[in-house]
Amino acid sequence: MNIEQDDFRNSSRTPSASLDASGNGVSGESNFIDQKQLLAKLPISRRTLFNWRTSGKIPCVRLGGRRILFHWPSVEAALLRHQRGGQP
Repeated sequence: MNIEQDDFRNSSRTPSASLDASGNGVSGESNFIDQKQLLAKLPISRRTLFNWRTSGKIPCVRLGGRRILFHWPSVEAALLRHQRGGQP
């Protein structure tokens, strides 16, 4: 592996920086969260998250074969579009 490939691999990984109280990166560079972090924010089961993800109710990004990330602002906006009652 040459240096350019190594640099690309290191830069393409999502940062595992420490999180602040809101769950966002400390420096605010990324709003992507994994399934575990999303389930901590939402009171739903893993199966419900799977169903919502496969039906397209919640947007996600698949990286590689298995890694799935969620862009929190997009997920929040998608959930608010399904909101009933109150202000639209």
